[in-house]
Amino acid sequence: MSGTSADGVDAVATRIDGRAPALRVEVLAHEHVPFTRDERARVLALPDATVSELALMHVALGEWLATAALRAIHAAGLEPSAVTAIATGGLTVVHIPPADGEAGATLALGDGDVIAERTRCDVLSDIRARDRAAGGHGAPLVPFADAVLLGNDRPRAALNIGGIANVTFTTPAANAPLADVRAFDTGPGNMVLDAALAWRSDGSLQFDEGGALGLRGRADEALLDRFEEGDGFFAQRPPKSTGRERYGAAFLERHRAALGALSLEDMAATLAAYTVRGIVRGTVDHAPRAPDDLVVSGGGAFNACLIGGLRRALHPIRVVTSDEALGIPVLAKECVAFAILAAATCDGVPSGLPSVTGARRATVLGKLSRGA
Repeated sequence: MSGTSADGVDAVATRIDGRAPALRVEVLAHEHVPFTRDERARVLALPDATVSELALMHVALGEWLATAALRAIHAAGLEPSAVTAIATGGLTVVHIPPADGEAGATLALGDGDVIAERTRCDVLSDIRARDRAAGGHGAPLVPFADAVLLGNDRPRAALNIGGIANVTFTTPAANAPLADVRAFDTGPGNMVLDAALAWRSDGSLQFDEGGALGLRGRADEALLDRFEEGDGFFAQRPPKSTGRERYGAAFLERHRAALGALSLEDMAATLAAYTVRGIVRGTVDHAPRAPDDLVVSGGGAFNACLIGGLRRALHPIRVVTSDEALGIPVLAKECVAFAILAAATCDGVPSGLPSVTGARRATVLGKLSRGA
């Protein structure tokens, strides 16, 4: 995986037993390969890239993803010949949700054929495309995996805080574990905060490590209200998804003057609070029923300002990390989710959930590039 945070590539080697959705998952190894400063600059420049630059980045990301996959395979003590398949969502550089009867579009870079050639493994890539072709958003896709991991004995929720935050709600259903899964993007995760810190620090700060800045600051509630009034995404009903088009450079430019008037600490606290506000609105407005616990993963799980805000706002819901609740490292969980999607595809089981994405039907996801 390489997500909208644009910090690098995460790769996980998993052992999966059973047939979807009744799967048992074991994490064997997790590797994070950070982008160099130049690589990150290329990724962040993609919204304004020429067609030629996009084509070259499709190949380059294939190489970077292949390198990370091989590192995870070897870290698990395996050889590529032991691997059933490599799955990748690639790096989504354009995400335009369907609206007003018009089809949307998603462009994910990371050439599956390059990965297959470098690793000699079968590769499933461009995993969002089939759901989108069936009229869905192509996102979020992890709810199928969330339902597998969380089980269906009690109401629970899974929250991933990457560049964008997305949440999955499951409810008890004895005979149909995927029958009542609700999921959607809640709004910004780390994206706006990371970009604002990089801007204010001339690139020396890429994120708020541990949430230390935010914890020392105070959120500007009046500014938060202005953000929400001019946004509109929080008030949308699911299915809904979003991306850098809404919460990237345009959002930062629109609020640059107001954010620049705050201290660095108050800005960090305010933008963390905006992420929390979106998650809370989504939980209060759209959860089928209040979950017993909220299982958090993604880089935002390390931000104590974010997690503290969620615990205060959602009490008595128990906010825990995927490490604590599932034994899955927070930076590995989304990779594990895509491995579960790949297992379903290998079994011929549809893993796109129309109730989540708005697609006309459930689809088997991913394009296959043959390895050796």
